Amino acid sequence: MVAARTRLIARFDAATRDYDCVLMPTVPIVAPRISDLDDEAEYNRVNLLILRNTTLGNFLDRCAISLPCHRAGEAPVGLMLMGETLGDARLFRIAAGVEAALASADVGSAAVTSA
Repeated sequence: MVAARTRLIARFDAATRDYDCVLMPTVPIVAPRISDLDDEAEYNRVNLLILRNTTLGNFLDRCAISLPCHRAGEAPVGLMLMGETLGDARLFRIAAGVEAALASADVGSAAVTSA
């Protein structure tokens, strides 16, 4: 299993080598209301779904950051930027640029201005 994971990481590293980062939603759904998760089976289903994208980064040994990208008054949504292994400093620089672009587009401005 360890050897197979190592091969997958190497393949992903090669496939993304020419990119600054990989962009994806932080979670694939808008967070549900807590009351919608009273049923344990539904909680487990939603929890696994919400962890799906971030788990990919963990499995591939990648650093990642999530930036708010919703308009003020809308349900919170995050844009995840996944960098390369041990590329935290570079990813933070990229994230700062993306955060500024989101703010100038009036997306994510609630989080950017309140920080």
